[in-house]
Amino acid sequence: MAAGTGERFESKDPKKFYTLLDRPMLVWTVERFAVHAGIDSITVVVTPGEEKRVSSVLGEYGVPGGASVGGGDGVSGGVSVVAGGASRQESVWLGLESLDPSVEVVLIHDAARPCLTPLLIDRTLDVLKSHPAVIPVVPAVDTLVREEDGKVEAIVDRTHISGVQTPQGFHRDLIVRAHAEAVRRGSVVSDDGSLVLAIGEEVRTIPGEGTNIKITYIEDAVIAEAILSRQRR
Repeated sequence: MAAGTGERFESKDPKKFYTLLDRPMLVWTVERFAVHAGIDSITVVVTPGEEKRVSSVLGEYGVPGGASVGGGDGVSGGVSVVAGGASRQESVWLGLESLDPSVEVVLIHDAARPCLTPLLIDRTLDVLKSHPAVIPVVPAVDTLVREEDGKVEAIVDRTHISGVQTPQGFHRDLIVRAHAEAVRRGSVVSDDGSLVLAIGEEVRTIPGEGTNIKITYIEDAVIAEAILSRQRR
């Protein structure tokens, strides 16, 4: 998923093109999947109008499988680039619609999380062998409060509270059904796992990674560079 505007990032160029160490953020992210033996194809969903630029950037940095504009062709290791919609939910739906009919399992990942490791992809794929929906989570470490009008209303017990990461994994028929039902109901959410919960299906969890940060603000890029540099070594 690379169709967001990244308004909070405060960069002149879209966040996905921001250089981390020696390559754009999007290249780091796509490459993590392109070199993984368990991934057959990749669809990058981008802001409408950015398809050719994204395809060119991926090709320039030699992402395995290359990149084509307009949809996947089912070739192992291939990378396709398609236009997203007005919301993340709509963009995921358009990405799902573009997939080859033979695809049975999908991982949905944020382009702004370039530091995931192959082990996280492994864990996600492993659980999908026996469960149709899985999301990585990390335990909440900060004290959490519920606040209103600048005042603390309550301290939230963090014992069973976790933060959600990506990639989130699903059997394709399940996540398509969940999105179709959301469209029917007019529901708009920012998380695919919650759409599956909304139709009464179980979502399993696996341990996420503390280093699998989402780059939201410009200062997050500094942290990401340190993580990527350490991983490279």
